[in-house]
Amino acid sequence: MQRSKPHDRPAVFLDRDGTLIEERGFLDDPGGVEILPTVVDALRLLHRRGFATVVVSNQSGVARGYFDDEAVRAVNGEIARRLANDGVAIDAWYWCSHYDEDCACRKPAPGMIRRAVDEHGLTLDGGAVVGDRGTDVALGHAVGIPGILLPGPYPYEGPEPDFRAETLLEAAEWLALRQAQGDIGVASKRSDSG
Repeated sequence: MQRSKPHDRPAVFLDRDGTLIEERGFLDDPGGVEILPTVVDALRLLHRRGFATVVVSNQSGVARGYFDDEAVRAVNGEIARRLANDGVAIDAWYWCSHYDEDCACRKPAPGMIRRAVDEHGLTLDGGAVVGDRGTDVALGHAVGIPGILLPGPYPYEGPEPDFRAETLLEAAEWLALRQAQGDIGVASKRSDSG
C-alpha cells in the first residue's frame, strides 16, 4: 500500500459516540454498537470526494476505571466490521483515555488531530471536525477548521458552530459543496452558517 505524500489529503475528523454510533454513555460492549442512519452514505460521499475519515474520541471511561483500552478497541473494531459489511471504512482511529483538563490529546486540545496529520500525510485545508458536543466544535476552531455540530442528547455548551447539520450525511454534503465551490481554506474562510 502506497502512502500519500506528506500533507496532501484533506481530512474530516469525526467524533465516535453520537456521530457514528448511537450515544450510549460509557460504551464498553461491542454488542451495544448501533450505527446511526446516514453514516454509511456520508462516509461514501466523503471518500468519493477524497477526504480521509479519522475518528477522534474522548474515552475517559478508561481513566475513570469503567473499562480499559481493549474495550475501546473492541467497540471500534465492531464499528469497523459493520461499516466494512457496507463497503466503507474509517481511515484511522484515535482516542484519548485520559480525564485531565491539561491533557494534550483530550478534546478540545488538538493532540489527536496533530498526531493524525503527522502520521497519515493529511492536510487541514478543506477539512472539518464533526461531532455532537462543544468540545468537537472547539477542537475544529483550535486547529483552524470548521466545527460542525450534530444534534446530541446533552444541552449544548461551546462556541458557535460553523454549521449545524441534522445528520452526518448533511455535514458531508456541506463539506462537498464547500469543496466544489473552492471554499477550502482554514480559519480565515470559516463559514458564518449556523
